[in-house]
Amino acid sequence: MQKLAAKFIPAADEVWRLQNRDDPECAFFQRFCDQGHYGGRKGTRQGIYCATPNGKLLASINTTHPGRMADMLRKALAAWKKIPKNERLWTENPEETPDQIQRGENLYPENGLVLKVHSRDLDRKDLPGDWRSEARNLDFAWFEQDEARDMLPEQAVRGAQHDWPAKLVHRLARFHLLDNVRGQTSPYKKRHLLEAKIRTEIVSVRKGIVQMKFVGTTRTSSSGTWPLDRAGRLSGSSESRGVQTRILGNATFDSNQNTWIQFELVATGIRWGGTQYNFRKDDLAPAPIGFAFLLAGDTPSERVAPAFLHAYRR
Repeated sequence: MQKLAAKFIPAADEVWRLQNRDDPECAFFQRFCDQGHYGGRKGTRQGIYCATPNGKLLASINTTHPGRMADMLRKALAAWKKIPKNERLWTENPEETPDQIQRGENLYPENGLVLKVHSRDLDRKDLPGDWRSEARNLDFAWFEQDEARDMLPEQAVRGAQHDWPAKLVHRLARFHLLDNVRGQTSPYKKRHLLEAKIRTEIVSVRKGIVQMKFVGTTRTSSSGTWPLDRAGRLSGSSESRGVQTRILGNATFDSNQNTWIQFELVATGIRWGGTQYNFRKDDLAPAPIGFAFLLAGDTPSERVAPAFLHAYRR
């Protein structure tokens, strides 16, 4: 697999946007995706595609099986070799249309607070010895500079305490404290919030360096009738899903530079229920789950937009 993959230039993106929007890169994807494995069918175009720089499909598949994936790459290489060099490249210049590209990354909060959000199951002895026992997921949480500053007391003095504004705690509870460990799931609506609070306490202040700790709790819960499997079959009965956590953390803020030096927030608790694409159909009972919010870097891969950025202000 590694030898075969080295012959390609990999790129990854969110498929819903690619298949539904009309930005230049979306139009490029649509040029070849309907010729692939899901061509002619309604629904997602999720999968792995190999294409020429001018948008000609070479091969495609949607699989997690390494053997099938390797076969697809070999097929793509064979098709590539048959195409004359003068028919492989794109005559248009993508750099001429940057203003037409509307991506979530364009809203990156420069000088704000950007966190990597890790999620995983905790302390499970009952899981089968397959991918589910090691499943975990990654997202990003964004806060504008003024939003992040609102996490601190107005006067940063030792012992001062401050409750986070509701909109910031709600952002974590509704869009990031989600059971996405095994796959995709939908966010919670405002009416699903039963509890959400985080308090900051200043531990020390020295030469403008502010050290603080966080404590908090969240609880979200929703009920209704929805599919529990990928085929979209309704379960036939009312379902319930939710997440309840206790939050602890600490951070260091440089008030001279108005920047965050360190940020660590851990939320642990229980989750229950399942949704159509989060692979919990056989694991609906309450079970332990954990989340870690850590300061992100500034590499391109750490500037990816949050999964539910579009819903932040709802």
